Amino acid sequence: MTILVLGHLVLDEIHSYQGEVYHSPGGILFSLATFDAVIHPDDRLFPVLPIGRDASEEWGDLLRRFPLIDARYCRYVEEDSTRVRLFHESASQYNTQLVRGLGPVPFTQISPLLPQADLVYVNMMTGHDIELESAAELRGEGRLVYIDLHMIAYRVHPDGRREPAATDHWQQWLAAGDVLQCNEREFAAMIPGDDEAERLRRVFDVSDPHCLLVTRGEQGADIYTAPDHHLHIPAWPPARIVDPTGCGDAFGSTFAYGLACGMELEPAAGNAARVASYVAGIPGSRGMEQLRATRAGDFR
Repeated sequence: MTILVLGHLVLDEIHSYQGEVYHSPGGILFSLATFDAVIHPDDRLFPVLPIGRDASEEWGDLLRRFPLIDARYCRYVEEDSTRVRLFHESASQYNTQLVRGLGPVPFTQISPLLPQADLVYVNMMTGHDIELESAAELRGEGRLVYIDLHMIAYRVHPDGRREPAATDHWQQWLAAGDVLQCNEREFAAMIPGDDEAERLRRVFDVSDPHCLLVTRGEQGADIYTAPDHHLHIPAWPPARIVDPTGCGDAFGSTFAYGLACGMELEPAAGNAARVASYVAGIPGSRGMEQLRATRAGDFR
């Protein structure tokens, strides 16, 4: 299987709900590290993303820690990396401030890889990781396109503070993916409607996804295959909660890989919940390289 991963590497400053502050590379790293843990060694894992001039050390360390990542299609840029501050309100809720952001990945870097891709995984870490016009060209030729809508559902204030908000182009973003993911706050902000039932109807009215995944923190996740049909996936309780940063990314990557391998929704999502619980028990991305050894039996 060939997996194409699109997003931004982010240098995070994390203010945990226990009061600790630490720095950790994040963003698309969580997805790449998860894929490195769950895929078969014969699979090919190609990220396409910019590496800021201030992240070369973190990027080199990432490639040493996660040997299945093939970085030949990544590019170094002269600008500094995307940086974000995360302020955790609880074990699962947080607010973010965009300190600095890189521009989108040009479609000219993506298009040569599409014919060989079996899975295209897009995580909109900044809301500008790829352009909408690029996203609209991803589906087709039998490949599965999985989009975590994420920061599409946010507005950025002049001071960098981000908050959930509607987007003018939500219909086009929904139509770009076979499988769509967002958390419940993003879902409520992004899709017009007075209640969740109405918002669900709007999703399936304007697009034709294989399924919509709405993550709900400690309450688990719901997978909708139609407005009135869903599968609830309970959260897998971690041994301890240290930092929820990256849990949704790890869930989505594991779920996407399971679906691309032909798994049914429930076992694929059950695996994803177990991986997310592991990520909740580590600070930032520290310890992601141990995920394969910890959870290797869960994915085959």
